Amino acid sequence: MNYDNIEIKRKKTLSEVAYDYIKKMIIEGNLKGGDVLTENGIGEALNMSRTPVKRAITRLEQERYVRSVDGIGTIVENLSLKDLTDIYEVRIEIEKLAIRTSIKNLKQKELEKLENEFEQVLSEIRKGNTPDEDFLSMQDEKLHMFILDNSTNSYIKDIYKYIRAQILRYKHEAYALTDTSEESTLYHLEIIRCLKCQDLEGALKIMEEHLRWSYNTLVEELTRLD
Repeated sequence: MNYDNIEIKRKKTLSEVAYDYIKKMIIEGNLKGGDVLTENGIGEALNMSRTPVKRAITRLEQERYVRSVDGIGTIVENLSLKDLTDIYEVRIEIEKLAIRTSIKNLKQKELEKLENEFEQVLSEIRKGNTPDEDFLSMQDEKLHMFILDNSTNSYIKDIYKYIRAQILRYKHEAYALTDTSEESTLYHLEIIRCLKCQDLEGALKIMEEHLRWSYNTLVEELTRLD
């Protein structure tokens, strides 16, 4: 028997199920900054006891998604301008390094597939059929992860993994709060076209412009909301 294609999947523990559930709710904005979490409420929603939920909340607190407040309980952390600045400073450097260490490994067929997908998104936007923020965030993430996954530097993959969920939270918020889908899609198409030509300097320049634009857009919106 050939075992090469057999994938053995480890069953998630209850605390991992609770962790994934709560984090997804936060990233997608179903739980917002300041919302109070209760172990009983989460346990009832997932049909499990408080113990695994408590473990999940402890892990989320370590990752700065939630925090404990005396007299109130566990609340969802607000999106912070300081955290946003710190994350984007790291993100810009990581993604530029990812381009440098992956550009020779990127397959033309995969780049063309991504290009077609973004062109379809742009076409729908210009017809007035803008996809919802979940789809836009997912499509946005696809290009960034494609570049990162092809990097020869394993350390930046680990670092990005640590901040990725926070990036997704801010990205989802950007698409929910602002009408920037066309600009974002155009940036992604320009990055892809530079990568297809193996134009390293062009790809680095557009990636940094894209991320700084994304950062400034979020700062402006979060400042307005304050």
